[in-house]
Amino acid sequence: MDHAGAPTGEPLLTTFARWIASEDLAIPDDVRRHARLAILDTVGTTIGARLSPDFDQVSPFIDEAEPGTSSPLIGRAGRASTSDAAFINSFGAHLLDFDDSQGDMAGHPTAVIFPAVLAVAERDGGSLRDVVDAYAVGVEVAARLGRILNPDHYDLGWHPSATIGVFGAAAGAARLLGLDAARTQAALSLAAAFSSGIKASFGTSAKPLQVGRAAASGVQAALLARAGATGRENAFEHAQGYARVFERKDPQALPLTTALEGLGTEWALVHPGIIIKQYPCCGSTHSAIESAAALAPLRCEDIEQVLIHLHPKRRGHVDRPDPRSELDAKFSVQYTVARALLAGTVTLTDFADSAHRSADAVAMLAKTVVADIDAPDTSVADRYVASVTVRTTDGRSLHRTTPVASGREPGRMLPAAKIIAKYENCVAPYLATDRAAALRDLILGIGAESAGDLLRLTQPE
Repeated sequence: MDHAGAPTGEPLLTTFARWIASEDLAIPDDVRRHARLAILDTVGTTIGARLSPDFDQVSPFIDEAEPGTSSPLIGRAGRASTSDAAFINSFGAHLLDFDDSQGDMAGHPTAVIFPAVLAVAERDGGSLRDVVDAYAVGVEVAARLGRILNPDHYDLGWHPSATIGVFGAAAGAARLLGLDAARTQAALSLAAAFSSGIKASFGTSAKPLQVGRAAASGVQAALLARAGATGRENAFEHAQGYARVFERKDPQALPLTTALEGLGTEWALVHPGIIIKQYPCCGSTHSAIESAAALAPLRCEDIEQVLIHLHPKRRGHVDRPDPRSELDAKFSVQYTVARALLAGTVTLTDFADSAHRSADAVAMLAKTVVADIDAPDTSVADRYVASVTVRTTDGRSLHRTTPVASGREPGRMLPAAKIIAKYENCVAPYLATDRAAALRDLILGIGAESAGDLLRLTQPE
């Protein structure tokens, strides 16, 4: 079903709702293929989150209730209600900051949307094929809203993974529940009412927690809409609605038609696509990491100074010269570049067992300076350029600039082999090789299997 634009005066969320609820909506095979790879990656990062010292923070929401009244969880024992299962699994998916992102959304779509639709499918007996299709619909809605809201929305301090992700979670859940257009619109309007999340949370557990709340809120919005709850049709454009509050602009000044161009024929999962992370830390550090890795390996004692140049929009939340925790270190470009210079990469072990306080890390941090780079700012992609210059004790100057990290270029998803290898590395400490392979094959070959089939394979052995 192709919507080149909305009828004159029709609210944006109403147009989205008609598309989401349409019986003619068809998901192309290449979109499903990209969706499966993104889901595989997120299942891997969620299971891998057991490495984090913050893994058990959500334990108050886990219980041992009987099947039929609660859902099993990804990679952990216990059960939870449908919305709490979405919350817990979403928190785990984002906890390592190793989950995917998406350029239009300027956030992390799969960590919010996939746990939401998985929880609803497990509750209502939906197939994994239904999960994939609902996930694709949710990503599309979130990406298209991000297209008209960003970069201003991001620059104002909102955390789009949560504030925009909630719409994707609600859209996907509504599709999975088979809501009609009116109730789907209500779910989206409720998502607007439930939206929250701030960038001040970066470097603390509030960040994955607010992503988890977005997933839970999306589920709740869809279930409440099914039960008859309502919201304003024009909750997005209203004088005191989402766009005015979250953008500080007249909604009529926003390019609303941009959100609808090619709807149903052009899919965000394919272009610009999903960005799969190669390093378990903030994506704003990745171009600098790649620049540093190209200069590695170096020895700490041979380095006199490290100069990192970043776009000021990136520098604002990753210029952290003295990270205070493993989580804080994930947002320190100084620390992540130091690891890349010494080892040629950055891995999960660099954020465990107080590695950020090791002697070589402390010495490298003392030698590192961060400054703004002179770069254009015509698009979000322009903001990811980074350079690293190393001055050595013997007088050499080593330099490398990376315009954009691998896998982040529009339309160029990280190769499937690398995504699979990342998944296998994440789950290796927790799943036997044969079970990890069975889970991988189930996700990549998704058909009529149930959400419960996937969840059972993720359980601790």
